[in-house]
Amino acid sequence: MRLADFRSCPDEWIQKTLKGIEREALRIDPEGRIAQSPHPSALGAPLTHPAFTTDYSEALLEIVTCPHATLQALYSELEGLHAFASRHLDGERLWPLSMPPPIRSEAEIPIARYGTSPQGLMRHRYRIGLGHRYGRAMQIIAGIHFNFSFNPDMWIAGARGERYTRDPVRIRNETYLGILRNVSRQGWVLAYLFGASPTLCKSFAPESPLQPMPWSPDSLYDPLATSLRMSDLGYRNKSQQKLRISLNSLDEYIRTLTCATETPDPDYRRLGIRSADGEWLQLNDHVLQIENEYYSIARPKPAKISGQRPLRALREGGIDYLEIRILDVDPRCPVGVAPDTLAFLEIFLWWCLIEESPPLGDTERFMNEANLRLVAYEGRNPSLPLQTLSGPKPLGSSLRSFLDALEPIAERLGAATGEGLYRQSLERARSRSRQPDETPAGWVIQEMSEHRMGHRDLGIRLAARYQNALTSIPIDEATQNRLVASVGQSLDDMQRIETAPNRDFEAYLAHYFGHT
Repeated sequence: MRLADFRSCPDEWIQKTLKGIEREALRIDPEGRIAQSPHPSALGAPLTHPAFTTDYSEALLEIVTCPHATLQALYSELEGLHAFASRHLDGERLWPLSMPPPIRSEAEIPIARYGTSPQGLMRHRYRIGLGHRYGRAMQIIAGIHFNFSFNPDMWIAGARGERYTRDPVRIRNETYLGILRNVSRQGWVLAYLFGASPTLCKSFAPESPLQPMPWSPDSLYDPLATSLRMSDLGYRNKSQQKLRISLNSLDEYIRTLTCATETPDPDYRRLGIRSADGEWLQLNDHVLQIENEYYSIARPKPAKISGQRPLRALREGGIDYLEIRILDVDPRCPVGVAPDTLAFLEIFLWWCLIEESPPLGDTERFMNEANLRLVAYEGRNPSLPLQTLSGPKPLGSSLRSFLDALEPIAERLGAATGEGLYRQSLERARSRSRQPDETPAGWVIQEMSEHRMGHRDLGIRLAARYQNALTSIPIDEATQNRLVASVGQSLDDMQRIETAPNRDFEAYLAHYFGHT
């Protein structure tokens, strides 16, 4: 789609995009220690509840919204889910930062449990493998995932508009992959504007070259960092940098990711699959145990079909939506993300659709990864040179040019929806481009400096404040009844799964991996 076509596209194409959020947050006690308690039963069973589940750790709560057509409805549900969850934490709180609180030993990071069914055991044992491969501490870094899909009418119209009729599913797949390639090219923009993790506890990375804070030596920081979560200290770990997962076609994406899940790795082979006493150490000794182990800043996602492997679902049904995974938890917001951030992401994804997106070669892919790493560590330096195919360019001027290109998109989204948040989000981004201290990362450093506190103290302070704020959000009777009913339903569903005549775990695993 060209910009001219976008400006004249039907309003309903814009009005019927779908947006959803997955917010991760560690449960902590009032002293900032990782909760050792099980997932609250008042939030249902994490294996079966659609809104309240767990990520890597039993303490790492994940709050998931439904997809919504409007930002207002999306944010309203997100606040309601947080208000409900916060009322059932039994004295605990939600850690408001991406990088975790102090960790004395990895043993105090409880791995999530999902019961004794084969599918529950698979989730747990997969997480055991992640702990052995990357360390448990890395797995409890928290983030915000933004899920987005365009109006299906666009693909039908696109197919009819071709000289020769084409399959709308193929058009959808090709378009979504083109968007993902542009997200890779411009991901550094999101790291600069919304990165909120310039600090971490020394216990997280005791050998790190980062500076200790002058006023808090137990905290490490980089004065110019935006998102250490997206650096080599976070998710951008060296063990996955050798992967060559292609976004140039869906067939290539599936083939290269399948190869990673089927190729043995020498280090993981030495670790073994089971210990001498029979305990599972990992699901297999392959480069990736399953496809979800591959970390990327954005993913193509299929429609969710219970029990079906994502790669098989992609092969059979194509790409249903995109998952943008680059966002840090915003410590300035009780629910971890601001409404204008979501508005900007929507503008950004429309730009990624409109802009040309040629295939990514290795040179450009390496360049994109290097730019993201640079911005993660030093992004609040406007003169930071970023690499482009035409040579290095300063971050500041590159960012301002990019934001100018978003202007007509923000205007069109605002006109189609009647929502002023799109214009507001772009203006706020422009202000941050001129003043790096206005970024969330800049706010974190200023807040710590002003109050002479470190990473742990800031997290404890904000967690207490936000617990009060979230439990003060009113929950209407209909929402309360619906959420209570959903908890009961998830517990009933869990009971049925647990008591079903399931095959044994190894047979379940063989069946799962045999259906790619």
